[in-house]
Amino acid sequence: MGIILKPFAWLLLFFYNFFSSYGIALILFALVVKLILFPLSLKGKKSMIKMNLLSGKMQQLQKQYGKDRERYQMEVQKLYEKEKVNPMSGCLWSFLPLPILMALYYIIRRPMLYMMCLKEDQISAAIEAVKNLGTYTLSGNAAYQEMQVSGLMYGHPDVLTAVQNAVGSAVDKLEIINFNCLGLDLSQVPKLKFWEGGITWASVGLFLIPIVVTLLNLGYSKLSQRTNNFNKNEKNSNPTADQTNKIMTFVMPIMYLWFGFIMPAGMCVYMAFNAIFMAIQEMICARMLRGKYAEMEAARQKRIEEEKAREK
Repeated sequence: MGIILKPFAWLLLFFYNFFSSYGIALILFALVVKLILFPLSLKGKKSMIKMNLLSGKMQQLQKQYGKDRERYQMEVQKLYEKEKVNPMSGCLWSFLPLPILMALYYIIRRPMLYMMCLKEDQISAAIEAVKNLGTYTLSGNAAYQEMQVSGLMYGHPDVLTAVQNAVGSAVDKLEIINFNCLGLDLSQVPKLKFWEGGITWASVGLFLIPIVVTLLNLGYSKLSQRTNNFNKNEKNSNPTADQTNKIMTFVMPIMYLWFGFIMPAGMCVYMAFNAIFMAIQEMICARMLRGKYAEMEAARQKRIEEEKAREK
């Protein structure tokens, strides 16, 4: 796991050290991920357009062989092979950001392990040393306590000294990270009951971040649905697929809302700008592929006419 996460951790730490801003580091991390995945996203978008072009033909096969599922599947497979369409390639690319999301989650939750490359016994010693100060309360499991200790090292000399003494020879590996951005501690997990402990910008702001993330992802989902269907008309629409798309339009943002209240706020910042960059990417892909769609539609219509001519 460490070998896989190390490049991501290095990139995030590089951006932080260069800009001295944890928030900017997360935003740039999201941007780099989108730039790297853009060719795959473009390929997936093209595949979706091809699938939409076949929606009318799929409906005809459904009416013709709907009662014979085996024959229907056979004819659909023939159609895919004939049109050179891979039904999975259009959606597989959309799942690629999920492993990166999980990788970033591990890095944010355990900065001492992945960003500072400390050993488990050194991390445990650092957490115990901060607890022994008797001044600070650490909550959650060991991983979240590690994140809290990392945040306390900035602006708390007593915590920094305790951690330095605890890690011994690994003191040079310590990174003093300021998790604050616009008055919000991005190492904290947003709370539903934000009013507990007093209403402040720190508590209200953290509460609002998951909501903003949800709205941004809802907007992206609706935009994606619209750009995927720009080439469809009512005659060739697929009611079942449309209904599924509508359900997913709302299900995915709700999942992000849930993620927002169980993950550190830094993850929310990443997810928010990831949605923004995905929306921009979606518009760029759609713009680039409109001409391709016209060419593919013309080629498809030409094949249909040639088949009709041969049948005559």
